[in-house]
Parts: sequence; structure tokens; C-alpha cells
Amino acid sequence: MKVTSLLSILTLVSLSLTSSFSPLSGIFATFMKLNVALAQEELFIKEATVSAETKTTKSAQYELPYPGILPDNPLYSLKMLRDRIVDFLVSDSLKKAQFDLLQADKRLNTGIYLVQKGKDKYSLAESTISKGENYFEEAIKNVREAKKQRMDTNDMVRRLSDSSYKHQEVLTMLRNKAPKDLKESFMSLEKRAKDIGKQVESLKPKK
Repeated sequence: MKVTSLLSILTLVSLSLTSSFSPLSGIFATFMKLNVALAQEELFIKEATVSAETKTTKSAQYELPYPGILPDNPLYSLKMLRDRIVDFLVSDSLKKAQFDLLQADKRLNTGIYLVQKGKDKYSLAESTISKGENYFEEAIKNVREAKKQRMDTNDMVRRLSDSSYKHQEVLTMLRNKAPKDLKESFMSLEKRAKDIGKQVESLKPKK
């Protein structure tokens, strides 16, 4: 699901509510201003930060989405609030899986950006990526639910598979670079990513 479409949902909801409940107009106007501020901040970071692209093997040529505002930014909590609202609004199992995968991929790339800032950010990177893997597992659950509803999940399973390879690759790289006191944590994340990969494989149609 594209970010622009998610923002459109928020805009429509806010307009609908403000037209029905005038006392809430100030609250939603403030929310939308914050949303604009977040977008502007993300654009600033994107222009000011060196690209975090990593070398990939043929089996993991999967482009991670731009992470936007990083967890060490004061506006990050507002971004998380926006994401929770969007998550609440999405009810379709397949679309929810798409949203969860987007969040997982963004947090993985956020971890890469944080690591590039220096060793003092490794701990924050580790916790951020761990939350991203939670989203990945939610994506798998939602795909299974979509399968039960007889939805076409083939494309989504392919995306999950490609993303899984990427997560494993990146986490192997980060584990090798991690400081000694955090190496075990990244090894656990790497193992978790491999376990998630096995779950994704189980979603593929049997030949």
C-alpha cells in the first residue's frame, strides 16, 4: 500500500469527522499539520542523508523502502501514532499484510540508517529491527487469514519471500559489524529472520 494512499485515508477520515463534530475540528487540524510536518522532516532527512543501499546477491535484490524519520528524532512518536491509526483503519487481511510488510521493511532500513550514524546507535537499531520482525510475523498471519478467505495471495507470498531473503542478508551483515556486546542480540535477530523465512516458504503452493 503506497504511503500517499494511506495519507489520503487519514485525510478523508479527518474531514469526515470534522464536518460531523465541529468541536473536534481543531484537534484534527492540528493532527494534519503534524502530518505535514512529518512529511517535510522525512523529505529533509532523505535529501541530507547518504543513501543506505546495500550490496545484494541475486537472491536478495529487493529494494527496501525509505525509512523517513528515525527513532532518535523527537517527531518519531508522532509518526508511530500515525502508523497505529492507519493500522487500525485497515481491515482487509491482504491489505493489512501489505501494510505489515511495509512496516517491517521500513524498520529494517531504519536499522541500517541508525548503524551508519555510529556504534552508539546499534542498540537502538537492534530494538527497531526487532519490532520490524514482529510486523513481518503479523504479515504472515494476515496472509494465512487471506488464504482462508480464498483471496489470491500468490503475489504477496512472492513479496514476502523476496523480503525475507533481504532481511536475512542485511542481518547477517549487521551481525558481522556489531560491537561485541551486541553481537549476540544481532545473532538472535538473524536466527529469527531465518525462522520467519521458513514460515514464508510454508505459504508457497505445493508443487
